[in-house]
Amino acid sequence: MARHAQAAQLRPALRLFALFGHPLRVMIFQRLARTPASAGELARALPISRPAVVQHLKQLEGAHLVGASLSGRRRIYRVQRTGLAPLARWLAQHSRA
Repeated sequence: MARHAQAAQLRPALRLFALFGHPLRVMIFQRLARTPASAGELARALPISRPAVVQHLKQLEGAHLVGASLSGRRRIYRVQRTGLAPLARWLAQHSRA
């Protein structure tokens, strides 16, 4: 039973590792950590189309790593640092000496 509980606690961190396993999602997250931006602004700085950026943003949003707010007709995305909590917990568990 204890192993099942450990596995359940590990799943959220594994999901974040999987999301950050894609270099473009890491680039998008890093850019949004510096400054909020729209999908179009992100696409202009990346070697992919706006629809592809939107797909990556949806995945990051689904993991609560980014959130969006409306500014006129544009959605402005920004990092939600609380989404990193599962990864922070995992790192804390494995960094104890």
